[in-house]
Amino acid sequence: MRPLARDSTALIVLLGFVTALGPLSTDMYLASLPGLAAIFRTDAASVQLTLSAFLAGFAVTQLIYGPVSDRFGRRPALLFGIGLFTVASVGCALSDSIEALIAWRFVQALGACSGVVLGRAMARDLFEGAAAARALSMMAMVLGITPSVAPIIGGYLYSWLGWQSNFLVMAGLGLLLGGCVLLLLTESNTRLNPAATRIGPMLRNFATLARHPRYRGYVLCVAFSYAGLFCFISGSAFTLERVFQIGPLDYGYCFALVVVGYVGGGFLGTRLTHRLGVRRMLGTGAAFCAGGGVAMAGLQIWMWAAGQSWHWISLVAPMMLFSAGVGLTMPQGQAGALQPFPHMAGSAASLMGFVQMTVGAAIGILVGHALNETALPLSCSIAAMGLLTLLSFLLIVNRGADAA
Repeated sequence: MRPLARDSTALIVLLGFVTALGPLSTDMYLASLPGLAAIFRTDAASVQLTLSAFLAGFAVTQLIYGPVSDRFGRRPALLFGIGLFTVASVGCALSDSIEALIAWRFVQALGACSGVVLGRAMARDLFEGAAAARALSMMAMVLGITPSVAPIIGGYLYSWLGWQSNFLVMAGLGLLLGGCVLLLLTESNTRLNPAATRIGPMLRNFATLARHPRYRGYVLCVAFSYAGLFCFISGSAFTLERVFQIGPLDYGYCFALVVVGYVGGGFLGTRLTHRLGVRRMLGTGAAFCAGGGVAMAGLQIWMWAAGQSWHWISLVAPMMLFSAGVGLTMPQGQAGALQPFPHMAGSAASLMGFVQMTVGAAIGILVGHALNETALPLSCSIAAMGLLTLLSFLLIVNRGADAA
């Protein structure tokens, strides 16, 4: 089988599925979260730790995959990560306690994060400027397929075969994706850096990135928009069940509607980035995040204060607007952050991912402990993340561009 051409659409699609390891690991078993609390005789906050532990592992290991891939190449690091993901998925399925599941989820993240870091870095290797943003937007659209179908499939698997079946399917998909990478992807890093894995140069690279104002602004936009999305990922199953009486099978369809917004944002990015530029599209995405979050919180506060009857669309519809903003913000923010650093794209992607996942994990833990019999904790958290995304754009990214 011949490897894919370096500038082919098929290669971008494969990279999209590589980056989908992360959402596959979180979204497929979401419908089973309330059931896991009963199965393991624990509370919602403990079950939510299976998500936050995953993000914590994701965050830490991203600091490693980038420099390793700068030194030894993207392809071997990616193959190692997919292999680890597959083994850990089997471990999750065999867990007999919530503590064991949390531990295996952490290990699963150590493998899954290779797809996100190295997919972005490979896109940066192969494309420049607006072309990179367009490729990342196309990857985001491919990525959107996973969260749109994974919760639906996961809900049926959970209802028919039990919660373990979700993780066994993840293991099978890991094997399939690993085979595709082995046979179809060639090495994209043509400028291996022998010093990339040395602790001193690695820390200096991270310090250089952290001091760069534009990099900080773009990374914060990515981190806060993702944190808002993760609030919904970690808290929506419990909120929709408790407040809106949505069961595991219907939950997948509610989540799919949110993904429609995300894919729509990615589609706008592919169509308009060349015409309007990365910064303007990032600002549009940040405004969508803020608008969707504030609308959601406003609706939930009004309904709670007025004692009105609840309806799930009051949560899902504003979240569709928020997720469209995420679909716009993340590809543009990633492209803008990586563009100035072709010589250390892996390190730049790693640090960005570390900040993104650390913020998401921290907010997710807070939401897990705050959940109650109303939708207020979830909606207000998402609104706060949307406003922080917009402020990061206006006060750092936009102001820095105006100063330049």
